[in-house]
Amino acid sequence: MTVRNFIFNSLIALTILAVLVQCAISLTIENIASSCIILTSSLTLLLYLRNTTALQFHPLSSIAIFGFCCTTQLGALFVQTAARTPVAFSLYSPLYTFGTLAFYQAIALLMHIAFRFFSVKKSTNFGLFRSVLNWAGIYRTPSFGTLWYMGVAGLPTILFWRYEGTLGKIAAGFSFLAWAPFLIPIYAREIGETYCNIRLNRLLLVLYTGIFALLGLAINARGIMFSGIATIALLYLLRAMRSNAPVTGRGMKRIAVLALALLAISGPVSDLTTAMVIARQVRGKVSAGTMIRTTLRVWRQPRVIAAYRADQAEASRFSAYDEHYIANPMLARLVETKYYDTAFHFASTLTTEQAKARLRDISVKFAWAGLPTPVLHALGYKIDKRDLDFSMGDYLAYLSRGIPLGGRKTGNIFAHGIALFGPLFPFLYALICLGLYGLMDLLTIRPAKGAATLSALGMLQVWTFFVSGITSESVNKVLQLFVRNFAQTLLIYVLMYAPARLLMRPERPPIRDSAAWQRA
Repeated sequence: MTVRNFIFNSLIALTILAVLVQCAISLTIENIASSCIILTSSLTLLLYLRNTTALQFHPLSSIAIFGFCCTTQLGALFVQTAARTPVAFSLYSPLYTFGTLAFYQAIALLMHIAFRFFSVKKSTNFGLFRSVLNWAGIYRTPSFGTLWYMGVAGLPTILFWRYEGTLGKIAAGFSFLAWAPFLIPIYAREIGETYCNIRLNRLLLVLYTGIFALLGLAINARGIMFSGIATIALLYLLRAMRSNAPVTGRGMKRIAVLALALLAISGPVSDLTTAMVIARQVRGKVSAGTMIRTTLRVWRQPRVIAAYRADQAEASRFSAYDEHYIANPMLARLVETKYYDTAFHFASTLTTEQAKARLRDISVKFAWAGLPTPVLHALGYKIDKRDLDFSMGDYLAYLSRGIPLGGRKTGNIFAHGIALFGPLFPFLYALICLGLYGLMDLLTIRPAKGAATLSALGMLQVWTFFVSGITSESVNKVLQLFVRNFAQTLLIYVLMYAPARLLMRPERPPIRDSAAWQRA
């Protein structure tokens, strides 16, 4: 059996087993029906990825669909089953939520089939867009020095990404470069000893990861601590899912050791993330050192952590806005089912024409606000972006329950799109998927023969694509991606890559040997 088949067969078996366990956990109609919807939707996707060449030739768009399934349906099934909790627990309308998510995943899957059918595999320098990106260096293999240069340049921007205004937006735009050094082990494995001194770079990466951990504690940002590790873990998973190498006993032992290690640290890491939430009460009021000490002090008090979790679970029962679904706070931000369910619930209450008109009006303002301020001035459109310092999830909660704006509540493109366009939105979403697949495909290297490989920028974006590749907080965010954000990311990468090429040793041409991505 190949590594690829082993992974997908294992996921299929675990999915079926989890549904059977759910039947034992709760025999309510809602829970059984929800589990069956997840089973059908997940198995359809897993069989598609296992039995087609989608991952071989369109890896980024394929991992985006897989990520959507994991963060909304399959992840909820696995996590809630492991916690012996019904998958329908705490959801306003589980059948509608899972049914809607499965429906839009089916649209995304059908559009992916169509995209693959009409996307003819060509070399990297084919077409206008690819020619420009090839000239700009997007498809070249960066040296380890270039990756360190990008990482060191991107790391300080993380300190400012929470700031409001122009500074915060610039910092958020450059922050993805901070993960660049984590690509060094990937390239070292593909190229070999000639790429770099791997032992030295691994030691430096350990120290670099420690800096990230301290930085995350200092500014109380959980995502910073785990994004780099999550990115490289996802890249290794993607490579394994594409590997046709046979499963070996040595490989199985490594997987077992890794699984046991993850199980061993899951509890302490979960407690640490909860401690960071508790310490957030003093964020911005104390120094970085005090914030670190406060977080670690809370982390060493399991009773305080347990009491906080119990209080939050109880308070959510009477709150106008409830996010309680996944008990493990580390996984709660990855499995976003509850956020989708809440947004669907709020959007379903907007039945009056006045509420819909207000939603349309604010959506138009958000669409204009996505343009750079100089462009808005040139077009003569006056808008104060400070008045729009809230999320679409905030606005849906405000229209539905009168909850004050703020807090950056998580919305989703489906709730927003259905409220705006009604029965026309599925057709619009189909077009959105085709556009998103096209953008992702630009970040892959497509040789004349063999499977596609990922560019360095594609690797840096793989976690973003996994979490929100074919979804978003609102329709406006997707529109902003097409109009501005994707081009902005390309420009930032090129601007940082160009001086690095001059300072570091000569770069290598693109890695065209697709076998490197297929080794287990």
